[in-house]
Amino acid sequence: MSAPRLNAAGLIWRNRRAQISRWGFIVAIVLVAVLLAIFIAERRALGDWLSWLRRHGVLCAGLAACLSAAAVAQRRTLKRAEFARSWLAAVPVKPGVARWEAFLIETLPASAAVAALFLGAALAAPALALQRADIEALGVVWAYLSGGIALGVSISFLIPRPKSIDLPPGSRYVPKPKVNRAAAIRPSFSALGLWPTRQMFAWLQPKLVARAVIPILVMMPLGTSADDAMIVIALFGLFGAMSLLWSAAMAVGGAARRWLAPLPARAAAVFRALLLPAWGVIAASCASVALLLLVVDVSYRLAAEIGAATAVIGCLTVGAVLLWHARPRRMP
Repeated sequence: MSAPRLNAAGLIWRNRRAQISRWGFIVAIVLVAVLLAIFIAERRALGDWLSWLRRHGVLCAGLAACLSAAAVAQRRTLKRAEFARSWLAAVPVKPGVARWEAFLIETLPASAAVAALFLGAALAAPALALQRADIEALGVVWAYLSGGIALGVSISFLIPRPKSIDLPPGSRYVPKPKVNRAAAIRPSFSALGLWPTRQMFAWLQPKLVARAVIPILVMMPLGTSADDAMIVIALFGLFGAMSLLWSAAMAVGGAARRWLAPLPARAAAVFRALLLPAWGVIAASCASVALLLLVVDVSYRLAAEIGAATAVIGCLTVGAVLLWHARPRRMP
């Protein structure tokens, strides 16, 4: 076995692909067709957006580099901690092969992002051809974003690894409700519904938040007022919290499915208990985003559209993640 970690990861993905029914592939094809239809219908706006992205290509590349560096550095820390506890750590492997397979596994988010950008560019090319727009702008924007992601992968190796911290169950980073009187015992899944939100707050440690704010402050142009800087930091914080909520829903969904497997509980009740509180947090975050955009003199219509689009995308994404991970699976 020349590359045991890559072989194990390939087997995991093969098993997951085998669990997807043909309806999953049909839904994926329909989504791609809908996205292509949206690009064709809004081809004029698409050309304007590409022109704007081309003019601000360096800024977009810098933002892609920051996000890529943070994602790859976090994945590297998690995968190395998992590998230290895995039985694969005892398998004899050549040092060169071990470095390459670790690199490929740790940089998977960057590779997936580049592949997603290529798919989006392939779907946008027919729409630009119908509009007779400058298709060269599409290639330039893709090159900027892909180069930024590659730069972020390089920067991620310079980010120091955080110290391993085992937080106790009563961590001060997790908010706790204050109970003034004894409540009646009524069995429900309400506490289970707060699990993704609590996991998100547990991951939002002060050290991580402080390190995430530094690149935002560095990207601020000279002459930016303190009010505008605080609003930009708040917007980045809200979007970062929603991305952490998505990751928390993914982790909690699988853990809840394993924990509730021996219980005679309906999958619909578990899914509803996990989904509704997460949707409420996303709706409140998107409403805050819209209000912050109004403060920086964005029009009411544009702020409402951005807030509504973010809420719809976030709710659909979290719902799909929970539906995929929290669904009961039959043992063969």
